[in-house]
Amino acid sequence: MHPVPAPVSPTPPAPAIAAAVLGLLSAFVPAVFALAAFAFSGGALQGTDWLLLVVPLVLVVALLVGAVLLLTGRSWLALALPAGVSAAFLLYGYASGGWGSGGFGVLPLVIPAATTALAVMPRVRRWVAGRRAARSRA
Repeated sequence: MHPVPAPVSPTPPAPAIAAAVLGLLSAFVPAVFALAAFAFSGGALQGTDWLLLVVPLVLVVALLVGAVLLLTGRSWLALALPAGVSAAFLLYGYASGGWGSGGFGVLPLVIPAATTALAVMPRVRRWVAGRRAARSRA
């Protein structure tokens, strides 16, 4: 027989709250990129140009949904994965010397990287696992 686990707090731990807030801030960068890509295209997208709109918009939606899922204790990976992808894209842009280079590119890179680091912390993952287990028992 398994021992009865201690009840899990319904409030998320501080790193989870910080990750969710940073996840919402991280969604701002791809949203601005999608808006700029649409503005520069003049609304006339040809060939694979539509990817310049779809990929950032998917990242925005994934980051927003991931922040909500983390705060409700359903998934830490739903926020960590799109934040990590966003950080990887921004790191590539920073390293390739595009608009993301210089002082402008550091902050947009640090925010999704910090979001990923906070979302994968063991304390956050334990809390999400405990919330899942409590939901499955109920």
